[in-house]
Amino acid sequence: MVVGDLHGDLETLQKIIQAFFREKFKNLLFLGDYVDRGAKQVEVINVLFYYKKLMPERIILIRGNHEDPIINRQYGFYDELRLKFNNSKEMFRLYNQAFSKLPIAAITWNRIFCVHAGIAEGLKYVEDINLLPKNQEEIDCPITTQLVWNDPKERLKDFKNSSRGPGIRRFGKDVLDDFIERNKLNLIIRAHERFKNGYKTYFNEKLLSIFTSHSYSKRVETVVGVINADGEVDVISI
Repeated sequence: MVVGDLHGDLETLQKIIQAFFREKFKNLLFLGDYVDRGAKQVEVINVLFYYKKLMPERIILIRGNHEDPIINRQYGFYDELRLKFNNSKEMFRLYNQAFSKLPIAAITWNRIFCVHAGIAEGLKYVEDINLLPKNQEEIDCPITTQLVWNDPKERLKDFKNSSRGPGIRRFGKDVLDDFIERNKLNLIIRAHERFKNGYKTYFNEKLLSIFTSHSYSKRVETVVGVINADGEVDVISI
């Protein structure tokens, strides 16, 4: 099971965990953005860390752009820590230290590349992610930044600057096709953007974008991706 942004949505996380055990899924992979915006950010990340410690091989937590102190100081996580802890500055430091240890991407058994946001300009092979700087609390590596921030865009060629900010790109079908072919991938699954029905496919269904949080609106559908025995991905509502 692959899960998109949670943003402090504890109720949805509880449903996901119940489904994980009920349906006896082998692994549970989260695509990042656990904190900020939602009402139960501390509870969400604590539950995730608990299950990661309980089942380290089956629970995979990928880092998103909000697992960075520059971002989560501004968008709600630091404020929630101030409300819940007397030593909020130390807790903020410790949580972000833990976030810095999270992997940036993962590849499933059937060659699906899972990442928070998208492919990066300058990254040719997925194995090269292992060569990127590690343990950065504030992400300043250009390629890592793009992996947690970039967005796909139909009818775009190559990489183009994004309105999200400096160093962030939008990418088109041509560069995604090249990345998939070079790395012998079958699909890319990412999160990072919300859609009314919870998901969107890009580039002739070579990229699947999912969103799994009600923190923005209860009217937005929340979905997860389930990799079936044939290696195909089914999108289901939570």
